[in-house]
Amino acid sequence: MTPDAITATPAAETALDADRFRDLMERHGDKIYNFAWRLAGNESDARDLTQEAFARAFQHRDRFDFTRPFDAWVCRILHNHFLDNVRRYEHRRSISYDAPTEGLPLTETLVGRDPNPLDALMREERDRSVQRALNLLPPLYRSAVILCDLENYSYETIAEILECPLGTVRSRLHEGRRLLRQIFAAEAAGGSR
Repeated sequence: MTPDAITATPAAETALDADRFRDLMERHGDKIYNFAWRLAGNESDARDLTQEAFARAFQHRDRFDFTRPFDAWVCRILHNHFLDNVRRYEHRRSISYDAPTEGLPLTETLVGRDPNPLDALMREERDRSVQRALNLLPPLYRSAVILCDLENYSYETIAEILECPLGTVRSRLHEGRRLLRQIFAAEAAGGSR
């Protein structure tokens, strides 16, 4: 059993009750929102993705496996919903990779950050640059890179979230990182601006 899994009572639990679900949602909400923000690239879509993932998780809470981490389960739901939207709207929706992202990431708005405006500006520019690069990756590579390099999930948990073999996770990470290096090299050479 993973350290983040819910400890089952002696009588095997079959579904999350509403109060327990709310507690887990509050505990893991920021991490799940951050994953959504990195996938979507903007605050509005990230909120929609997060809300839809939690709504679907709540609707199907009877399917939750108490031996598994709650956040990985909801991230898998969110990822599947994101991919469904990409497939559904891919041909009709255009995204400007040069447009600034909406607002700051949730971690930038938390109390206790350095109030130096120059530091905040540099962080914001770095985040925009990383997000532009992530947006250029195909969704499957983007998901793997975000989950591993930004959210620090283990390869095994990523395989569970993405519903693919461990070898596929490693392959997607390798290719995603290679593509990111190319994107950053092109940007540094002035080719992406």
